[in-house]
Amino acid sequence: MAAALCNKVSLRTGAARPTLARKPARVAVVKTRAALEAPFIISASTAAFLSIGRFVFLPYQRREANFDATVGPKTTGTTFFDDLQKDASFTTSSKDPAGFTIIDVFGWGALGHAVGYAILAISSLHDAGVNPWPAV
Repeated sequence: MAAALCNKVSLRTGAARPTLARKPARVAVVKTRAALEAPFIISASTAAFLSIGRFVFLPYQRREANFDATVGPKTTGTTFFDDLQKDASFTTSSKDPAGFTIIDVFGWGALGHAVGYAILAISSLHDAGVNPWPAV
């Protein structure tokens, strides 16, 4: 029987049959896509906070406090450190009619970025199947 198998194998190897290349099996491609576009969310929240800071809270920030003269530090004369305590000119002056300065832009922009990243973090938790508010 072994001789018969060897003969069959030898007969097959001598005859070359054309074979066609098989197509690979179709593989499902999974594309990850964010529910919220990160650049849009960060830009929108920053723009919203800059607008809120400029048009809503700026009058509240710039109001004059009515403190007594007894409140606060007192100096008896000018010293070297009194000159160091002067504000930088670019932080207190601006060409904005309401007086929105670079410090305000940095502050409100930082708040907008923080809220934007919080929105993205909460939405990624929700997409992962974790309920950020389990009692709700």
